[in-house]
Amino acid sequence: MKTNLFLFAAFVAAFLSVSSFSAAQVTIGGGDQPAAGAVLDLNSTTKGGLLLSNVELTALDEIPATFPNAGAIDKQQLAGMVVYNTFDYLEPNGDGLYVWDGSKWNYIGGSDGMLAHTTIPAPNCSPAVPAVSFLAYNLGANAAELNRLYPGLSPAKQQMAYLANHDFNELDACVLGGMFQWGRKDHVHAVKIPEYLRYDGADNAITGQTSDAIPSNGKFYYGNYHNWYTGSDPDALWGNGVSIGTAIAGGIYSSNTNYYQKPVKTQYDPCPDGWRVPTQDEWERLTHYGCGTPQSAGGDFSTTVSGHGTINSGFTWIPVVCSSGTGQCIPSNSWTDDVTSSGYAVYKDSVWTAAKTTGVYAGLTDLNVSTTFTAKSLHDVNAPEPLLFLPSAGERNAGTNGNVHAVGTYGLYRSSTIGTGTYNYAIECIFSGVYTTYDNIYRAHGISVRCVKE
Repeated sequence: MKTNLFLFAAFVAAFLSVSSFSAAQVTIGGGDQPAAGAVLDLNSTTKGGLLLSNVELTALDEIPATFPNAGAIDKQQLAGMVVYNTFDYLEPNGDGLYVWDGSKWNYIGGSDGMLAHTTIPAPNCSPAVPAVSFLAYNLGANAAELNRLYPGLSPAKQQMAYLANHDFNELDACVLGGMFQWGRKDHVHAVKIPEYLRYDGADNAITGQTSDAIPSNGKFYYGNYHNWYTGSDPDALWGNGVSIGTAIAGGIYSSNTNYYQKPVKTQYDPCPDGWRVPTQDEWERLTHYGCGTPQSAGGDFSTTVSGHGTINSGFTWIPVVCSSGTGQCIPSNSWTDDVTSSGYAVYKDSVWTAAKTTGVYAGLTDLNVSTTFTAKSLHDVNAPEPLLFLPSAGERNAGTNGNVHAVGTYGLYRSSTIGTGTYNYAIECIFSGVYTTYDNIYRAHGISVRCVKE
């Protein structure tokens, strides 16, 4: 976006000579008298609108340094100033219109780009199972840039298009997002903002652990595989701190005594306001849709290549490989670490079935894709429409030096459900299958977060 750094007062002064009826009222455009009570009346026979300054706000309590004489500005005198913020990652609301109240920026509306989401509708079950809404992007991804580059595509196709048109880079957070240690709220340890790059190795890392619930710095803690936190009640940092084998009153499926915890957002949850880290049960909803008994601890979803991704409950998970060499994302079960970008595209069964029968993938029976299908990229406008795209974003190792690895090999996504000891549950996406009861992820490792709506 182009940036127009005009303060509102300067804008008014530039047009005082256009049409003035009194010292207190001004009309810009047209020849009519200003409306009663209006200090400035935009009145033009040429249809258009007021284009506000496009600025990048990175902190709610700061005037941008790009403003003229920012260091000498009396912040209180700017109370009432309105701008359009282009910095999508500004919490809690992202890009959009903001007004300065003298001490901080207040959100008053916008495109809600970062908060685009997909809702998994509620099946007609008894007891009731609610709908679950997943964010369309990984936490820490650059939704504003993806919207700018590919405005006509859905969020899932935007991400595939980016991976297919940019050289593989395991530290590029635009689609991959940040790498979060379980139980931490700050984003500083997870992704560089506003560069949208991921940290690697000793960069922004520190050896050792902390006893504080909120670290005194934003660095990534490494040197222990198990947990970065040594304080009291570590289970309560995220979610409700309840293991998968414990039933909680008010849970999603409370009549089931073996699983389904009640979702809770804590003060340390890293997701935007109104969103939280999903429970393991909510991840299962994305692989087991319907009223049947969900998978208990120890179960998984895994299939052979020939039937890869088809789930009896309404969703199809398709392994995807994207290559900048071809500019395409194609269905494939061949993933290679540090060579090509990959992930899973999730479709409604009916959508994927139609694509394989009469659509662009007609005749596809095996995901070891032949050359017949390589020209049909999954991000094309006429390709089937995915519900979600989950990139294989890898992980950041907490046991040795904080290195990023396995990007393009597997995706790991946090849940708020605790496992035994210092583990927690996560969803694991690898080319051979998708596992929603993967419970041996150390909390200290940095992995992806995909938020759900409260």
